[in-house]
Amino acid sequence: MESFSQFLISEELYNQLDENSKSALAYATSAHSGQTRSGGRPYVTHPQAVANIVKQFKKSHNLDAIISAALLHDTIEDTDTTHADLEKLFGGLVAALVQELTSDKEEIDKVGKTAYMSKKLLKMSSWALVVKLADRLHNVQDITTAKTPEWRKKYKNETLSVLDNIEKNRVLSGTHKRIIASIRKKLNEVPD
Repeated sequence: MESFSQFLISEELYNQLDENSKSALAYATSAHSGQTRSGGRPYVTHPQAVANIVKQFKKSHNLDAIISAALLHDTIEDTDTTHADLEKLFGGLVAALVQELTSDKEEIDKVGKTAYMSKKLLKMSSWALVVKLADRLHNVQDITTAKTPEWRKKYKNETLSVLDNIEKNRVLSGTHKRIIASIRKKLNEVPD
């Protein structure tokens, strides 16, 4: 079993994780080893923060699987991890959620990121949408350390467009609405 001290999360959050989520944390830490965020921190701090946001906002059944998916949400997209790897290690639900959260880079190149995300989030399962919104909330919280002012403005506008689209065209849960409100609040703090 892994020990808490090797991870970059709080001991309190670590102690709240079930064994499957602790395994997901260890897997994500290993898979993202050597990768960094734009601010220079180890990349794995991002999925850990996303899992913490999910834990903060989501209070219902299948929470452990959703937290595991949050921890693993970038592994297929950004590492050599496959859907089959995740299914074998973490089960069908977690693997399916991570697959749902994985972006299709060819499709993004074809239609553009905003159009792709707007369409993808309309079709996503409710649980995957919780993780995707938590992912976006963490990215928005980190936006001031990200890249250039032009990139930040583009990301802000993309986020607002995607949120407007899902609020208009999708049934949203209370959890979705609370995370969206937090994203919008944080975006209001970002200078234009």
